[in-house]
Amino acid sequence: MPYTSNEVKSGIFVTCSIALLFGLILVVGKFALAKNIYYTYRLRFEYVSGLEKNSPVYAAGHKVGKVDEIAMVADNQKWILVTVRLPQNVLLHEDCAAFIDTLGLMGEKFIELNPGTLKSPVLKPESIIDGTAPIAMHQMVQKMNLLAGRVDELTVSLNVMASHINTLLEGHVKEIGTMFANFEQTSANLRDLSENLKWHPWRLLRKG
Repeated sequence: MPYTSNEVKSGIFVTCSIALLFGLILVVGKFALAKNIYYTYRLRFEYVSGLEKNSPVYAAGHKVGKVDEIAMVADNQKWILVTVRLPQNVLLHEDCAAFIDTLGLMGEKFIELNPGTLKSPVLKPESIIDGTAPIAMHQMVQKMNLLAGRVDELTVSLNVMASHINTLLEGHVKEIGTMFANFEQTSANLRDLSENLKWHPWRLLRKG
C-alpha cells in the first residue's frame, strides 16, 4: 500500500526525534560517567591521629574527596597507608603535600592536601605521597612538661639573682642614697644655670 506524503513526513520526523533523543541520552550519559570518574592516591604517614575511613579530604580548604582505606604497610609496620579517592578534576602535582588536621579543637579528623605548583609535573593516580603526621598528644604533653621545667629553672635563677642584688644593695644603701641626692642637686643647679643664661646670655662673656 503506497504511503501518502504526510505519512512519510511523519515517519521521518518520528525517526529523527528518536535518533535525537538517543543521541542526547548518550551525551548526557557520557558526561555523567566522566563526572563520576575518581582516582585514588596513597598517602604515607607515621601516625594518623585517629583518622578514620570516610574522613573528608580537602584541597586548599575545599572538600574534594574522602578516605577510602587505612592500612599498615605489610613489610614495614612503621608506616600507615591512607588511600584517598579524588575526582579526576582534582590534579595533584609531584611537589604536593598532605597533612592531617582537625575540624575545630576536638572535632573530626581530616586530610588537607596542598596540590602543589603548576610548574611541577602532574602526579599519576595510585602514586604514594609522603604525608606530614600531626604531633601525638603524649609528645605534646612531654614538650609542655619540658618547657614547664625550663620555666621553673629560669624562675629559680632569677630569684637567686634578685637575692644577690638585694644583698649587694643592702650594704650600700646610704651611699646610693647620697649619690642620688647629689645627682638631684646637680640637676637642679644645671636647670638654674640654664634658666639664668636664657635671660642673661651676656654673662657668658663675663671674664673671671
